Amino acid sequence: MPVPILIINNKIRFTLENIIVLFLVILFLMFSSQAFTHPASKVTLLVEGKVLHVTVNHNVSNSENHYINEILVFLNDKEIIRQMLFIQTGDIQKVSYTIPSLKARDKITVKTNCSRGGKRSGTITVEPAS
Repeated sequence: MPVPILIINNKIRFTLENIIVLFLVILFLMFSSQAFTHPASKVTLLVEGKVLHVTVNHNVSNSENHYINEILVFLNDKEIIRQMLFIQTGDIQKVSYTIPSLKARDKITVKTNCSRGGKRSGTITVEPAS
């Protein structure tokens, strides 16, 4: 049996049942969309000399709509690079950055953001040259 909608003076008045159902539908839609979002599964960092190599694992079914859309690089807790991406190339996204001021014992943190929500980061400390 349908839940009645009360109309008074040509204005729609919702019953309590309608409001509860509407609220539940909104909650369901919010939480079901989160089920299809996820952060990168892994952020791998490698330093070779003054070059930082970043590999981001992010398995998706449609990389045109669901992708890593931002990579942030921090050197000793100061943001030095912000790259915006608009598509993902497969399930692995690779980028490299030359950092001229990089030296031993510097701490590099890379943070990634997914276009549908989700964040993952990785950190590495630069080893002294041997």
